[in-house]
Amino acid sequence: MLLHQTGPNTSPAQESDRWHQQADAGMAWVSVAAEGMPPFDSLLERVARARAAGFNVKPIIPGPLSLLWSMTDGDEAALEQLDGLLDGYDSLLLALGKQGVEWVELDEPQLARPLAPVWTAACEHSYNRLQRTALKRLLAVSGGALVDNLGLACNLPVDALQIELRDPERVLVTVLDRLPAYKALSLVLPASDLSAELVAQLQGVYQRLGPRLWLAATAPHDVADLAVRLGNSSRIAA
Repeated sequence: MLLHQTGPNTSPAQESDRWHQQADAGMAWVSVAAEGMPPFDSLLERVARARAAGFNVKPIIPGPLSLLWSMTDGDEAALEQLDGLLDGYDSLLLALGKQGVEWVELDEPQLARPLAPVWTAACEHSYNRLQRTALKRLLAVSGGALVDNLGLACNLPVDALQIELRDPERVLVTVLDRLPAYKALSLVLPASDLSAELVAQLQGVYQRLGPRLWLAATAPHDVADLAVRLGNSSRIAA
């Protein structure tokens, strides 16, 4: 089982302290969240600083589909800009790979909403193209349940899929049935519900996925505590 943290950006003054908190809690990586537009000013500098301090780093960047949608309010004419935008992503991912980064998280909240067919095709095109770099990619869907685009998200050529655990009993069965055998599943835990029922459900998922089950939370000690309750504390930094 692998543990990592997701959540909002912090100020530069808080970032170093947060890295140490994540490492102390057994997180597999410290996170560095991008801001703005590609090439995401200061991201490479902050990644270099974290790696120089001895941390493994997972950059978190907006996914190309959601970024383009947010810039244009979903105007289909904006899809003409997609390949130019992907050029920026290619350059960034290549630079991160040269820095020794292994994993990058791509946040796609737009996948939690219905998509017109032209945007679905654009999403598939984007992630097929982003295979050009050797970086491993985690696709994170936030801001709602993954329902309409579940099949799309499960089948995109990424190495891990992250979803918010909003309705465990219904969502887990569906996702597990659609998840390819090579792909890890990262579950963002609810902030206020680490109940015995949830622990039992996650134990069942762990028995099925083994090390392909990852846990994420906004507070690192929450997820580390749950790993202990699941009986896998010796593997939290796998």
